Amino acid sequence: MKIINAHVHLIELQKMLQQNPDMEISLELEVFKNLDQTLSLLEPRKLFEQMDEAGVGQAVLFACEAPIVYSSNEYVAALCRQFPDRLIGFASVNPLRDDAADVIEHAVTHLGLKGIKFHPPLQDFYPDDERVFPVYERAVELNVPAVFHVGTTPFGAMAKLDQANPLLLDTVACAFPDLRIMLTHLGTLWHNEAFMVTEKNRNVFIDTAAYLYEIRALLNNNLIERLGADKFIFGTDYPMPFGNQSHRMKDFVDCVASLDLAEDIKEKIFFRNFAVLMNGREHKTLTAGQMMQALGGGAMGAGTGPGS
Repeated sequence: MKIINAHVHLIELQKMLQQNPDMEISLELEVFKNLDQTLSLLEPRKLFEQMDEAGVGQAVLFACEAPIVYSSNEYVAALCRQFPDRLIGFASVNPLRDDAADVIEHAVTHLGLKGIKFHPPLQDFYPDDERVFPVYERAVELNVPAVFHVGTTPFGAMAKLDQANPLLLDTVACAFPDLRIMLTHLGTLWHNEAFMVTEKNRNVFIDTAAYLYEIRALLNNNLIERLGADKFIFGTDYPMPFGNQSHRMKDFVDCVASLDLAEDIKEKIFFRNFAVLMNGREHKTLTAGQMMQALGGGAMGAGTGPGS
């Protein structure tokens, strides 16, 4: 079965440290307890080894313009040019920059990147802040999707949780119904809020880059039937550890493959839904006149309902 991992990072560690020489990283934070294991996975060679072991054909590589987990658009674009059959690049920009929309347009039209990744807590903005709406408008014009980190984040005082509230993305989805949006991590401890936004908005998807126990507990037939089988997209958040476990992409593939789901649903999660995120879907609407015609040419106006 074809598999696309829609949530991968490769960090430019030296540039990140050079740009933030006074940054202090607490080794008490869960994500940094096994830092040596995570750092060893930052080479593209290690990524491809894990992809091959897991049977993953392609991966979506995120840029990140933030003080931590830094990865430039140029770095991501260069890797995608070097490995065009394996990597799909998504751009990043802090949307509060005055030139943010132009940065995204350059990344898409000149660097060949295929989407945008936002991390509101690390970039210190609120997704529903109207100051960043011009960036969403440009994404719609360029016809590229936008990915937003939602839910908990492991970076302690370096990030504010309220900026990762999935409900903030409902405002964005309503204001930009043509913007294809992917939420991350199954909502990670904000599961229900993330599922509410995904269920309500036809333009919102959600990825599976969560802890393995969360995937097993949450990704069941009842949830999929309610939100729609076309809403879930496979991702792992490589190379981030989960708890005390070093990242192993195969564990996530095996986890989803072992779920009590129909094979066609697994295919949608593993690769088919990603194509919908990238290309959109047919938008079906019904006018008031068509609805009246379907109801027999005026049955709703008979004056027999409440308040008549």
